[in-house]
Amino acid sequence: MVAVLTVFACHLWKWPSGGFVGVDVFFVISGFLITGNLLRDAEKRGTVSFRTFYWNRVRRIVPAATVVLILTCVAAYLIFAPFRAREVGVDALFAFVFASNWWFGYNGTDYFRVAADSVSPLQHYWSLSIEEQFYMVWPALIALISVFVLRKAWTHGHRMRIAGYVMAVVVVASLAWALYETVTSPAWAYFNTFARVWELGVGAVLACSVGLLARIPQVVKPWLSWLGLVLIAASLFLITDVSTGFPAPWAILPIAGAALVIAAGVGGEPAYQQFLRNPLSTYIGDISYSLYLVHWPIIIFAALLMDVSGAYYLLVVALAFALAIASYHFVENPLRRADAAKFRSSVRDIRHGRFTPSRAARHGGIAAAALLVVALSAFALHPDANRHAQPPAIASGPTATPGGPAAPPLGPLATALGVQITAALQSTAWPPLDPPMEDVLKGSSVDPAIQPCDTDNPTVDTATCTFGSPTAPTRIVLAGDSEGNSYAGALRNIVLASDGRLQLLVMSMQSCSFTKEVINRATLSENCEARKQHVVDTINTTKPDIVIIANLYRFGKNVDNRQFKSGERDRSMRAILDEFKASTGKVVFLSGPPGGVNIKDCFGKRSSTPADCLGTVTQEWLQMASVDRNIASDIGGAWIDARPWFCVQLCPSFVDTTATKSDEFHMAPAYGQKIAPVIDESLRAAGVY
Repeated sequence: MVAVLTVFACHLWKWPSGGFVGVDVFFVISGFLITGNLLRDAEKRGTVSFRTFYWNRVRRIVPAATVVLILTCVAAYLIFAPFRAREVGVDALFAFVFASNWWFGYNGTDYFRVAADSVSPLQHYWSLSIEEQFYMVWPALIALISVFVLRKAWTHGHRMRIAGYVMAVVVVASLAWALYETVTSPAWAYFNTFARVWELGVGAVLACSVGLLARIPQVVKPWLSWLGLVLIAASLFLITDVSTGFPAPWAILPIAGAALVIAAGVGGEPAYQQFLRNPLSTYIGDISYSLYLVHWPIIIFAALLMDVSGAYYLLVVALAFALAIASYHFVENPLRRADAAKFRSSVRDIRHGRFTPSRAARHGGIAAAALLVVALSAFALHPDANRHAQPPAIASGPTATPGGPAAPPLGPLATALGVQITAALQSTAWPPLDPPMEDVLKGSSVDPAIQPCDTDNPTVDTATCTFGSPTAPTRIVLAGDSEGNSYAGALRNIVLASDGRLQLLVMSMQSCSFTKEVINRATLSENCEARKQHVVDTINTTKPDIVIIANLYRFGKNVDNRQFKSGERDRSMRAILDEFKASTGKVVFLSGPPGGVNIKDCFGKRSSTPADCLGTVTQEWLQMASVDRNIASDIGGAWIDARPWFCVQLCPSFVDTTATKSDEFHMAPAYGQKIAPVIDESLRAAGVY
């Protein structure tokens, strides 16, 4: 009950901040219950019956999970654009075979930054995948232990002790790996089975120790139980998405709490624990599996169909409980307890009109229907799905963003581009785009000509990544992260059209911010530090005329998971500049594309219009721009304002027939080719070359 409600509340309201640890609590409970079942089966049969165990797992897990997968895919087809519905279908396939944690980890999903990415409505299946992967191995280990015990003619007590020792070793090894990977790759550690097995293993060790735990004095049990709940409650507020060290070591806190609650209940429920034993808590615990399955897709789909308001929250809660109750009474329970004889009997009763559902099923059906009416009423009262943004009224001429720097004087090319941007802002329907938006969103943000340089190697192949005449009088080095790679294609076109006057060396690296301090990104490479040092050494050796720095205009966290805001960025940028600025004629800061809208989210909705995908210049962008602009002024460099290339007060997702960005932050390669002459005009106007 506690586990599922805290996860639900955290996902819906972002409160409590550490509510996601409910999944960790669930892992301990699962490890305890399933290991207990395995040990009892081994005691009765002498070994583990794999057929019985896995058939029971299939009946317990697969029906409800499959129904939710099917319903989610249907909803995705109805709500999402075809390309995104297909992505959900792929997610469903990985979820169905219990491999979604590896799939999301492979794709660089960062659980704690879901607001910045297009979130899969099936992302929560990662925990189910880890659980079932664990149970693909653990029964076999218990079976091997049972064979050893039988050959030695030992007792069941020996089996339990050996199993406990084996799992204790697994727990220690997995926890050690989790501690290491949380430091080196926290986003990957979150989904990694090997960094999570220890949580299930703690429950398994408890199951192997029930004989010892049953001896706990009755007077001590209530204290243990409430102490465990206090630890879990503390973790809900002490652990946040910016906490250093999750899943390890911070997950130890809720894991320890869950272990104490379980230990206190072995051999009889503790006294004075009505919080967990009252009928409401018990029933929510019964439907917790179905509630976990349905809550996340409902949150995702409802947010696309409604504004976040009281009606939205009412719909999500009512619909989630309605579907969870229905799933529990009409899918999960009947199929878990069904056999061939019961099925044939039910079919005969239905055929002859004698079938009578159980009292619990009748009550569950009434409750689910009532909650469904509440959810539909909440949606009907606020039909935001039928309301679309309208094309804005745009004043003529460039204007500064409120609170931001004045817009730069525009040359003729930028002025002409502004006319096209204004026309795009007034569009009421999606024009035919070239390339199609689906291809832009699925493709890379790096121009094909630059992709050979888009590596995470510690050094750059300068022969491959140098463009332009070898005798060019003006040599440029491009440093930065993925934003640099995004701009590299346009800069390459400028260099190749310079009649031999310019040369460009591309040294930017995905997810590796060119600052002194390492910024933690979901796909951060272990070679980031080495690459930055290589860039600095190359600049000091070759002494280029210009160094262009293009970093993502997004705040983040450093590798210690501390917030990295304006002050930290300023200090870190100045620190790395001190290492090479004497070796170059000019340092140029190339600002990232503004926008603040993830095009995949808005275009991915089947009913979207261009006005739904208009971006703005965010406060985060302005703060980042202020840091770069001040540093450029202090060192005699230049800061290049990218707003006129993407926005006229607001920022459309396409200009003419070309998509502007491939996600929230990166310019689309085709748009880079389109605006390369405009970028060249801006660089010349700023006196860069």
